[in-house]
Amino acid sequence: MNINVLFDVPALVAQGLMNGSLERVGGVVRDSSSKQVVMWLQEGGSEVSKALANPPLAGGANALAAANPLLATANLGVSVAGFAMVLQQLNRISDQIRAVEAKVDRISHKLDDQALAQLKAGINACQNAVELNDPTLRIQMAGQALTTLHAARQFFNQQVVRSAGKAEASSAEYVGLAFVALAAEVQTYLQLDEGVKAARTLSQGLDELRPALTQLMNAVLDCTCHYLKPEFAGEVDLGLMLWLHNGFRRMKCKPEEAAEQLSASELFEIMRPHITKVFKSHEDWHGEIPQVIVDTSDVPDWWIGPLNQGMDKAARFRQVKEGLAEGLNKIVAVVEAHDRLMAQVLQLEEMERLGLKPTDLKQQLLLPEGQAAAVVLDTRWIAVEVPA
Repeated sequence: MNINVLFDVPALVAQGLMNGSLERVGGVVRDSSSKQVVMWLQEGGSEVSKALANPPLAGGANALAAANPLLATANLGVSVAGFAMVLQQLNRISDQIRAVEAKVDRISHKLDDQALAQLKAGINACQNAVELNDPTLRIQMAGQALTTLHAARQFFNQQVVRSAGKAEASSAEYVGLAFVALAAEVQTYLQLDEGVKAARTLSQGLDELRPALTQLMNAVLDCTCHYLKPEFAGEVDLGLMLWLHNGFRRMKCKPEEAAEQLSASELFEIMRPHITKVFKSHEDWHGEIPQVIVDTSDVPDWWIGPLNQGMDKAARFRQVKEGLAEGLNKIVAVVEAHDRLMAQVLQLEEMERLGLKPTDLKQQLLLPEGQAAAVVLDTRWIAVEVPA
């Protein structure tokens, strides 16, 4: 089996993704039936690659304008290309941490400064190890990074467990940081060329988070009918909700397991028993949307003279209306980031089967900036023209 680097996605692969015979899981494209890996998508600038790499977003044309720090997490865990790409990924991780820090004052539970400093220290140690030429010192510094990163990851895992069960406002941020810590720990193993250990650490790390992620996604998707109310026309559609439901099914499976995918009609049947109740409610439905989507904890009470009438439901609705798209995009980013990390397990396992080390791909994947790269593992999909 040969490995080839192409500048774009082969036509048959694009067609297979459209007709369902192939499926994308993060940066991996695989056969929908056999789960055989067909190709690895790498970041690039072509329109085809962008369309394949980007998840759907709420908010229509305004989605990209709504800056969402967690979307940066979607780029983690893709590269197995060696030292230079590891350093690039770690820079992105640092950017993610700064973006989350900027939001600390607006989430209900403050991030622990000591744990965040520990995560940064581990990343810095890994960065320094990458830049060293002395292999002995590199291994020593990488070992220090692993100890520090693992401790930070365990802290953020605990915070995910604590917050996800109640779908608190800070849940997505903690999931993002847990993913960041896991990706950084795995990248440390990759820079040591320990692909098997990296794959095992990544798979076990996702296993540890799976119960809490299941609780979080259950809370989010229990309100599917709420997100499809007429008030959100043009921002949220059935296609987005179908993608989230199927993404959740992937999250509940191990990387090598097949997740049974819902069709749009099957999702509608799941929603049918709840539609009437949600659509008849004029005041209370927006209070059921979990805080991780829109944090309405600061909505003031409504007063008539000296009498307290309870929460100002009109103000709560306005806040939900303004923040729903951005909140759903946080969940999209969590699912996509999980897909990317899960895809790297598949990448590393495939590399082990082929007898390749991470650094073996360095020269093949370091293409000029802005060009699309795809590592094609199955030659049946290479350079085949498909009639228009």
